[in-house]
This record gives sequence, structure tokens and C-alpha cells, in this order.
Amino acid sequence: MPTNFERMKYILTKNPKLLIKAPGKIVRKVHQHIHPAASIQLKINKNKRQKTRQFNQYENPKRVLVYVIYENQPHLQAYKLGFLEALANLSDKVLIVLNSALPDGDVTKLEKYGQVVTRENTGYDTAAFRHGILLLKHELTNFDELLLVNDTNVGPMTDLSVVFRKMSAQKLDFWGISYGEKQVDFTGFNPYGIIPEHLQSYFLVIEKNMFQTPEFLQYWENLSDTDSRNKAIGKHETVFTKYFSDLGFIHGAVSGNNEDSAMYIHPLTMLKKFDVPLVKYTAFSNDTDDKFAWQGLARKTEVPELIAYIKHETDFPTEVLEEVINTIKDTPHPEHILIIDGVENQIPQCTRYRVINKAEQLRSFGYTVWTVNASDFQMGYAEYASQIIIYRTPYSEQFEELIKLARKYHKPVFYDIDDLVYDTIYTDQLDYVKTLSAEEKVAYDSGVKSYGKLMDLCDAFITSTTDLKNELLKLGKPVYLNQNLASKELISISEQATEVSKKDDQKVKIGYFSGSITHNENFNLIMPTILQILKEFPQTELHLVGHLTIPDEMKIYQKQLVSHDFLDWIDLPTLVAKMDINLAPLVDTVFNRAKSEIKWLEAALVGVPTIASDIGSFSEAIMNEQTGILAADELWYEKLKDLVDNKTKLIDLGNRAKNKVITDYQTMSHKDEFIEVING
Repeated sequence: MPTNFERMKYILTKNPKLLIKAPGKIVRKVHQHIHPAASIQLKINKNKRQKTRQFNQYENPKRVLVYVIYENQPHLQAYKLGFLEALANLSDKVLIVLNSALPDGDVTKLEKYGQVVTRENTGYDTAAFRHGILLLKHELTNFDELLLVNDTNVGPMTDLSVVFRKMSAQKLDFWGISYGEKQVDFTGFNPYGIIPEHLQSYFLVIEKNMFQTPEFLQYWENLSDTDSRNKAIGKHETVFTKYFSDLGFIHGAVSGNNEDSAMYIHPLTMLKKFDVPLVKYTAFSNDTDDKFAWQGLARKTEVPELIAYIKHETDFPTEVLEEVINTIKDTPHPEHILIIDGVENQIPQCTRYRVINKAEQLRSFGYTVWTVNASDFQMGYAEYASQIIIYRTPYSEQFEELIKLARKYHKPVFYDIDDLVYDTIYTDQLDYVKTLSAEEKVAYDSGVKSYGKLMDLCDAFITSTTDLKNELLKLGKPVYLNQNLASKELISISEQATEVSKKDDQKVKIGYFSGSITHNENFNLIMPTILQILKEFPQTELHLVGHLTIPDEMKIYQKQLVSHDFLDWIDLPTLVAKMDINLAPLVDTVFNRAKSEIKWLEAALVGVPTIASDIGSFSEAIMNEQTGILAADELWYEKLKDLVDNKTKLIDLGNRAKNKVITDYQTMSHKDEFIEVING
């Protein structure tokens, strides 16, 4: 058994962060002065527990064990039976709660040790413990100690009775093997708003002065809905210790160290230096340094040395150890395609078309797809990804490490980009960028260059238009076309909007949906035409939607102008459906030629025809005079005048455009270059 000096030496040399706990004591002292009522109540509770503690039977206690099993293998794994046997030898009654069905032969093996009950696999082991406790509630007065243990423990590696004697000598109210450290509440369900230091719930021993109280039974009776891992952790595992500590009960752990998730990262150290009698099953999976890298950690694995130690320095059966190792190694992990969203819905149209719709397209071919915001990304999301798609995400060291690791494990990494925003040679052409101050320009350019830096590390590119593809090919890497497509939801919403929309026969409504602040220059291209049309056709009404400054020249036609705030995409089809004509002008620049045909697509879905500049993807998507109108710069007036004069033509163009989109631009089962490369 290690001395206190050896424990302190380990803390100072291996985990100096443990020293941070000292200031925590000061904070707790201050907290007591700030909340005197709570402090007084805690003292009352502690005094009460001190009196009841004298009735605990710490020597030769009568124990009842609730042992929870969830088995995902065809047969019960031997290590689970071995650990149960060791616990049963120390217990007077055993209740085994199965969260999964087992073959009859395995159930017979378990029945040698105690009563076996099978329940539906809901609520994780938390709900199974609750089930067992409530089954035993009328018998608990017959016992001195209650053991709550699940089947994630491989061991024992030492004599469990020695561990129990050591902990009994401390005269605690409840104890476990290890603590989980204090941290932010990643679950979103912890009632304390943080995750306090807590005994980890895989192994708990509770004395009778605690489990025979009304509060203990009420705790379990009131515990409900732990049907997700985060709920089980947030509502029970990280609550239990503080809840009963606040009631005056005292607790402890076998291990004096749980910094750096020591039970999972430093399992050999915990065996040799901290008296821990077991190894967590999942610790064996961290068998290479790369397994930690996939968790975003720079650590050295202890598993090879751990295995050797167990084989040569303990009595644990080698054949059982080998079964554990082989089961972990041979367990398949379903693959998925991972899409990382760098826009994070800050530009909703971008996230919708390049992330959500792409995921829908991939799923229609049977792929499992995970999507995650770049700011929420953790390396573990990518460990079992077959392909990784990074959409419009700036460079970071984390993503550089991801790409290096992905390449090592032959996972292709694609960078998805839908605008020429990765090199200032393109963005410097934008009128909007030319208006920026020197300081703003530096910040803007930094973002652009950051995209380019991460792109350069990726294996290939995905993009939305042919012109953008041609520009990307200049970077010397493969580029795969993946057009912007209409989702099932957008098609449904557009259909509903069409059904309720009523056209105004007395007006011709012309819509310009600007989208973003970079589009003023495009509206200026057709402003002379618009002014002339408004003057010649009093029945025309111009609807301006989104981020657009109305020019002074247009204010004389105020009665024919209608301004709308930027609309959420769900509401947009209802407004577009009220239009007769949709405008999509683009100044002929390399930046604009790379833009997609979304404006045409969304208007087409509600049967509204588009007149667009004859460049880029508009030229490819629109069949002139059939599914829309293409206009050279000098022909905008002529083309628009013709449409204003011809309502029959408007209806025909709108219907043809809608049929084209429904046929060729749906996400579902749409094959393109991107899908072909994913399919291999």
C-alpha cells in the first residue's frame, strides 16, 4: 500500500493540477459566510448524521448487492461473472438486474449468485439501480450495507475484502472507487448548474444510516427520465454525492486521485499506486497513443504495460483478460460521414444548403451522417467517420491535427466552399470590401486567409457551381461538384405557400431578394431599368427584401416600393409566391460567376419565373425562354418589359421552372460528382 509521501510524490510529478483543489477550500469557506442559512442547516445535518453513524455496522456488516448488467455480446462476458462472484462472496443477498436479455444458460449461471430480474433496457444503469432499490425497499432494514455496482469493472485485481476493510476503518456514510472531477455541466441537466466533484456511480457502497432514511428512498422514487447518457449523468451520477453530502452524510473514495480521468487514462498507475482493485472496461480500449489523440488528448497509453502487469503480477485469469482485449478489438464501430459546419447558421442559407441539405442528400443513399458546429467539434466525432467534410471553417490547430490524424487512418477530408472567399484576390473585387476601413479590411482578410489555410491542408474540395470548380482546380487538388439542392421541407413549405397565395391581377409584383450586404452592386446594375419600368408601368410594384439600401433615385416612386425585413427561410416562400417576377442580376465578375442559382431555384418552387444575368450557374440552370429569362446587361429593360406585358408568359415560365426543379434539383437520391466519389 503506498505511503502518503508516495501519493504526494505522484501528485507533484504526474498531476500537479491536484494542488488547485486548495483554493477551492478557501472558496467554500467564503461561500459559507455568504450563505449562513445553508451553512447552519448543513451543521445541523452533520450533527444528526454523526449521531446515527454510531449505529452503522462497520465490522462484519450484512451486505445486500444490486448488480446491474447490460450485455451487448451474444453471451455473457466472463469478466462480468468473475466480478459478480467476488462481490457475492462478500454479500448476504444479491439482486442481479439485467438491462438486456441473455441466453438461458447465462441466466442459469447468474442464478447461482442470487435473484435475477430482467427489465426493459431504458434509463441506463441509473434506472436499473432504481429498479433494484425499489424492489428491495421493504428488505433494506435487514442489512447494514447496500452495494450498487455495474458490470463495467474488470477485476478484482486484488482482494476486495482488503479494500472493504480499509474503507470501513474510515467510518464513512458512503464511498466509491473514484471521484469524478468538478467541471462545467456538459450534460445540460445538472440541477446545480455545474458538475460538482462526485463519486462515480459504477461502484458505490452505502451504510445503513443513509440508505434506511426516508430521504434515500425518496431520492430514488423521484428520479425519472434518465433515457439518455447525458440525463443519466446530469440527473443522477453527478448529483448523488452532493445531494447526500448536503444532507450531512460524509463520503470518500478508494483512490486519492481522479484528475485527468485517471481511471481511464492511467489505469496501471491507479492499480499500482492508488489501491484501486479494478480496471474500467473502456480503459483497455485506450491501447495506443492515437486513441487519446482521437479524444483530443496528448497522452501515452498505459495499456500494454497494464496487460503485462495483470498477467504477471496478479491472479486475474489470463483467458478472461484475453477475452476482454479481443472483444474490444473485434467489436465493430458503425461508420458515418461527418460534416463540420464553420458557418454555424450565422448565414442560415449557407448552413441549410451546404450542411443540412447535403446531409439529407447523403442519407437518401443510406449513409449515416453526423453534423456538428465547428465550435462544438471534438476529435471523437471523427474517430469512426469514413469521410470528413469541413464546410467553410477557418484554420485552427485542432483542425490541422484532425486532418493529420485522418490522413494516417485513410479518412479522406473534403473542404466544402461555396464562394470565392478563400483568397483576397477574389474578395478584393467586392464593392462591399472596398468600403471597409483599414482596420476592418485587415480583420476581413484574416478570415479569408484562414479559410484558405485550412483548405490547403485538405485532400479535395466540394463546391456548388462549375465556375467555382474551375477556380478551385487551379489549386491543384480534386474538386467535386455538389450543387445546391432543394430539401424535402423546402419543397413542402413552397407547395403550401403556392396553395394559399393569391396573385393581385391589378398589379405586377417584382421581387428583389438581396440576401446579403454584398449584393448592392448587383442591384445597381439594373437600377436604370427598374426606374424606367416603374415610370412606364404604374401597375408595377417593386418589393425589396433583406440587406439593401434604397437609393435616393428610387424614392420618387415611393408608392410603388415595398420594403421587407430579412425573412427566415421558412417564411420566405410565402412572400416569394406573391411575386410575379423574381430578379437575379449579377455584375459580371469572377466572384459573381461562381455564385449558385439558389434565387432561381427558390422562386421556381413557388412557380415564380426569374429573370437573371446571363452568367455563371444561371446560364447553366436556366433554359432561356423556357424555365426563365437570361438577360445580357444591355437587354435587361427589353426582357423585363416583355414580362411585365405578358402575364400568360409569366405563368408558363413559372410552371416550367417548377417542373425542372422538382425533377432535377431535389436532395433525395440526387446523384452528382460528390455522391459518386463518396460511393467510391
